[in-house]
Amino acid sequence: MQSKYLLGTAFAALSLTMSAGAGTVPLDVSNNYNFQLAGGGGSAEATLNGVLVQIYCDNFANEINLGQDYTANVTLLSTTANLGLTRFGNVSASSSTTAGTTGWEPIILNDGNAADSADDTFFNTGAGLGSLERYEMVSYLVSQYNFANNTTAIENANNEIQEAIWTLMDPTSDGPVVDPSGLSPDTYLEEAATWVQGMNTPGNLTALNAFLGHFEVVSDSTMNIHSPGAGAGGFQEQIVDCNPVPPPTPTPEPRGGALALGGLLAGGALLAKRSRASRVHATS
Repeated sequence: MQSKYLLGTAFAALSLTMSAGAGTVPLDVSNNYNFQLAGGGGSAEATLNGVLVQIYCDNFANEINLGQDYTANVTLLSTTANLGLTRFGNVSASSSTTAGTTGWEPIILNDGNAADSADDTFFNTGAGLGSLERYEMVSYLVSQYNFANNTTAIENANNEIQEAIWTLMDPTSDGPVVDPSGLSPDTYLEEAATWVQGMNTPGNLTALNAFLGHFEVVSDSTMNIHSPGAGAGGFQEQIVDCNPVPPPTPTPEPRGGALALGGLLAGGALLAKRSRASRVHATS
């Protein structure tokens, strides 16, 4: 199935959140994978409050089973989203070195990029510690998946994207992030950091908010919500892309003209392929 699945249904998924906010809704996971990634996961279909959606996992320490029915809280993302019912909304904006088990695991990039040091600072002591910023980066990365997954290069890129998402959503309470593919997420972590910093500027907030409004966080209604700290127990949290669109390009880019050109080229490639995928750590 291509990512441009039943756009009318996708728009309905967006609207269901308005009625879902007051309580829980059913999440029924089908037996259908769109494709699989390392570790047995991949993009899966589900119905959320009766609406067909594609689900994308954002955490590695829990599982969700194909063919099972669950009860979920749904949080619509925005620049002012209340993340209190999400798994990671209460993770404190501090690294593990100062916050014990309530913060995020440090992220150390080592691919030799000139921006590695600046990105490490962003992730570990800067704005990149915020839960909302992390969900913003996850939403951006979900938009980069390629549904085709029919070549080694595409499969590797999708695995790197999933690993980047798991690295971002890695609270200290969950321990070291798993890496079933053995591939480095650094390229996509750098890309997400550049994008989210560029979008969180006064001139880009309207576009950022519009983009985030296409995404919902689907969290287990039975998990234990800790404050501060990550939610414990329950099924693997999912991101739903209600209406696939290319992410906006920040203007101006935070790191100069070369990256601005790269962002425009990446945006053009997205318009050409408009693909989606996800990874669901599923057991049968």
